[in-house]
Amino acid sequence: MPFEVVFDGAKEFADIIATASNLIDEAAFKFTEEGISMRAMDPSRVVLIDLNLPQSIFSKYEVEEEETIGVNMDQFKKVLKRGKAKDTLILRKGEDNFLEVTFEGTARRTFRLPLIDVEELELELPELPFTAKVVVLGEVLKEAVKDASLVSDAIKFIATENEFIMKAEGETNEVEIRLTLEDEGLLDLEVKEETKSAYGISYLSDMIKGIGKADEVILNFGNEMPLQMEYPIRDEGRLVFLLAPRVEE
Repeated sequence: MPFEVVFDGAKEFADIIATASNLIDEAAFKFTEEGISMRAMDPSRVVLIDLNLPQSIFSKYEVEEEETIGVNMDQFKKVLKRGKAKDTLILRKGEDNFLEVTFEGTARRTFRLPLIDVEELELELPELPFTAKVVVLGEVLKEAVKDASLVSDAIKFIATENEFIMKAEGETNEVEIRLTLEDEGLLDLEVKEETKSAYGISYLSDMIKGIGKADEVILNFGNEMPLQMEYPIRDEGRLVFLLAPRVEE
């Protein structure tokens, strides 16, 4: 058996894959002794996606040798959506070229997904000199992006010493969302210097689709620099998006 991994809480795993799948059609997942990782870029090369699931977050993790498998993300997402919150998820690869996805709950249900050839990206996640780190609740970010989408196709993030502002300006109307640490929605704010950068709303919308209202989202950015958006997964895992900035004319 090349590998077998077990994750308690099938719905949570489905949400992680759904969030990543909004921007990519296929992905190569690397199974090593340390855990599962996946790195990909969206077709327009505007967003880099980096997923890291250490073996410690799985209730069983058996990987005999390092292996990379390619899957169609849309198919994978649809199958994973069939899992219920209390179901246990088992991912298995046998000798043949299939990924077995099993849900154990009130019944044992197994799907077999054909594996595909996916080019593995040898991409490093760049170390960027961010000047602002903002931790917000998922709900705040989701609402702000929806508000901004009524006005413009870009949203500006502004971080000052004691305030985080999200702002969008259209031809006639504008919207502004302001948060200080006294607001429930802003959990942390670390700013080295006043920082401003703008990002495309269509990409941001895809990046936040899978997050829950109560989830913590970590935003790192610099002046006219990429946005690094990170979702912690069970403390030790993480899903990271790196979104290129919209440089203003």
